[in-house]
Amino acid sequence: MNRRNTDPTEYPRKAAEAVRAFNHATQRTRDHRPGIAYPGTVYRAIGAFETLAHRLPQAFDQIGTAVADIHTAGHLTADYGTPSAHAAAVSEALREAEQHATAMAEALERAHGAASPLGYSGPIDDTDDDL
Repeated sequence: MNRRNTDPTEYPRKAAEAVRAFNHATQRTRDHRPGIAYPGTVYRAIGAFETLAHRLPQAFDQIGTAVADIHTAGHLTADYGTPSAHAAAVSEALREAEQHATAMAEALERAHGAASPLGYSGPIDDTDDDL
């Protein structure tokens, strides 16, 4: 499918749904068994979230650039206030989101490195697909 024919908001919606599915899949069970049984799974999950976090600043920058370009072209309107004020607020908030995403990526890098040497020494559940 041509990316120009796809609503770009489809991708972050799918990412949000994937995180929701991860949250459900990894919840502690009613009998208090952990939702993630093995450190290797923890390591891989952190790595996946680290990759996601590293990609967020570019996405936020591209959204901000799009708003600026639409504004510069004179194609923005606003239900109240001025388009310039709203465009500036969007830009400022997205720059802040970029900084937070960068900090999150850096923290996840540290967590990923710290999880790297961890191993498992308990009993193995042969029916568990968390290997």
